[in-house]
Amino acid sequence: MTAAENLPHDQASPAHGRGPLTILFGTVFLDLLGFGIVIPFLPMYAERLGVGASKIGFILAIYSLMQFLIAPVLGRISDHIGRRPIIMLGLLGSSISYVLYGFAASFPMLLIARGVHGACAGTVSTAQAYVADTTTDVQRTRGMGMIGAAFGLGFVLGPALGGLLGHASLRTPVFFAAALTFANFLYAAYALPESHQRVGNEPFPWGHLAQPLLILPRQLVRHRMARLFLIAFLATFAMAVFETTFALMVPLVYGYHAAGIGGLLAYAGLIQALTQGYLLGKIVKRAGEARLIQIGMLLFAFGMAPMASFGSPTALLVLLSALSLGYGFANPSIASLISKRTGHHLQGEVLGVNQSALALARIIGPIVAGLLYARGGPAVAYVVGGLIAVAAMFLAGGITQGTTCTTPH
Repeated sequence: MTAAENLPHDQASPAHGRGPLTILFGTVFLDLLGFGIVIPFLPMYAERLGVGASKIGFILAIYSLMQFLIAPVLGRISDHIGRRPIIMLGLLGSSISYVLYGFAASFPMLLIARGVHGACAGTVSTAQAYVADTTTDVQRTRGMGMIGAAFGLGFVLGPALGGLLGHASLRTPVFFAAALTFANFLYAAYALPESHQRVGNEPFPWGHLAQPLLILPRQLVRHRMARLFLIAFLATFAMAVFETTFALMVPLVYGYHAAGIGGLLAYAGLIQALTQGYLLGKIVKRAGEARLIQIGMLLFAFGMAPMASFGSPTALLVLLSALSLGYGFANPSIASLISKRTGHHLQGEVLGVNQSALALARIIGPIVAGLLYARGGPAVAYVVGGLIAVAAMFLAGGITQGTTCTTPH
C-alpha cells in the first residue's frame, strides 16, 4: 500500500506526489512518443497497401471511436481495482497494436490494429485519475499540466524520430514504437506504484461492466458536469479543425512544405509542453482554473480565426503561439476542474466520460473540418474553429471554482 492510500484524498502531502508523478510523466511521455512516431506515417502506410482515401478516414476515425466507447469502462474498472493495472494493460495493448499494424497487409488488419490502439488509449483518463489520487486540490492543475506536457513532448519528438526511422521502411517506425511501448510496459511494471485504495471488499460487478457505456449519452448531456464536458468537447473540436487542415493550409497560404510544416508543429508542441509543464502551475494559483479556461479559449480563438487569412511567416508564428498557449492553459484546467468536483472513488469513471467527450470531438471534428475546407476554403474552416473556441469561452464564464463533491451526479 502506498502513502497515497493512507491519506484522505484532500490531504495528500505535496511531497508524496512528486515521485509517482515523475514516473507517470515518463510513462505517458514514452507512450505518446511511440504514438507520435507512427501516426504521421499512417496515411502513407495505408496508401502503400492500396487503401483509398475514404477508407483511410475510417482507419483514422476508429481510433477515436474505440476510445469513446472504452474509456468510461476502463475508468470504472480502475475505480475498483486500481489505476496501475489499467495503465499497464493500455501499454501492453498499445504494443500489441503496433505489432499488428506492422504486419498488416490489408484494410481489415489496419482497422483492427487501430481499433485495439484506440481502446487502449482510454487509459489517458486513468492517468488523469492517478494524478487526482496523488495530488491535493492545490497541486491538481499542475499535475494535469504535467500529463499535458508529456503529451506535447511526445508529439514534438515522435514525428521527428519517426522521420529518421522511416527512411529505410515505413514498417521500421512501427516496430520501433512496439518495442519502445513494450519497454515502457516493463518500466511501469517495475517502477509505477499503485495510487488508489479500493473501497470495501465487495467484488467488482462484472455483470454491470457495460453500464457506463449504456448511460454514456445521458452522462454527457445530463450529468452535473455536462457543462464542463461540453466545454472540453468544443475545445477539442476546435483543435481537431486545426490539426486536420493545418498541413493543407500552410503550403497554400504561407508556402511552407513538409519540412517547414514539421518544424511549425514541433514549435507548437513545444509551446504547449512549456505552458502545461511550467507556466500553468505558476498562474493557476492566482487565476484559478475557470478563469484560465476563459483566457485559454480567448487566446486560442485569437490565434485560430485569422490564421488562414495572412501570408506573413511572422504573423503565422504569432498566431500559432497564441493558439498553442491558449490550448495549453485551457485543456488541463478543464480536466482539473472536473477532477476537483468529483468524489475520490469516482475519478476514473467521470474522467473517462470526459475522455469520451474528447474522443467524440475527434471523431466529428475532422469530418466537419474537411467539409468546411473543401467547400469554403481554409479561411472559412479557421474562422469557424475560432468561433467554436469563443463559444467554449462563453460557456466557461458560467462556471465557478468548484470543490470536491462525492456524489456521482
